[in-house]
Amino acid sequence: MERRNFLKIARFTDLLMTKTIESGERMVNISKTLKNCVCVYLNDDMLPYTGKDLWVRETVAKKLQLVANSIQQVHPERMLKITYGYRHPEVQELHFERRKEELRLKMKNASEGFLSELANKVIAYPETAGHPTGGAVEVTITTKNGDLDMGTRISDCSDIKKMKTYDESISIEQQNNREILHCSMIVQGFAPYYGEWWHFSYGDKEWAFFYNKPNAIYGKKNFRTG
Repeated sequence: MERRNFLKIARFTDLLMTKTIESGERMVNISKTLKNCVCVYLNDDMLPYTGKDLWVRETVAKKLQLVANSIQQVHPERMLKITYGYRHPEVQELHFERRKEELRLKMKNASEGFLSELANKVIAYPETAGHPTGGAVEVTITTKNGDLDMGTRISDCSDIKKMKTYDESISIEQQNNREILHCSMIVQGFAPYYGEWWHFSYGDKEWAFFYNKPNAIYGKKNFRTG
């Protein structure tokens, strides 16, 4: 897998300067609507808000369907697997502050800004995060025999080096599998987050930064189904 020269990983301070012009696009339950793919909610943090269903913006849902279709056209035995979509802003804030506190205990003299930047590498800064907009997803490729080998399990943040899309320590097979996923998502206009091979987004600040858009089109939403 050829290493990209245009890798773009934004700092949260970069994304803070990106404005949002909200499109007003509705949320869609992809657990109930998508075909040729697997929607499996692996966490329990959103149970009080949306239960076990995964929700995203309407255009994101349509693009995910196109990704799922394209994967099956080439490899009928493979399916797009989605494990996370929308995250309520309250949950994002909780995760971020918890990560900052873990770092604060290890680096007692670090500034708040430095801690926020470090925390942002694993849990996005709440004001710039993609999941609370309904535009971000966590995805991989799976088969009836299990997920393709990507070098780590999806959403596994235990090894910050290996979770990066272009980590050179993983095998050729793992690199190729990541490239298949990456290309399938990029073709449909998703922006990758190169700090996490499984994270892609559309319409949020990360997407606007990656594609040099004048603004994001999705802002964070206080959405719940219960």
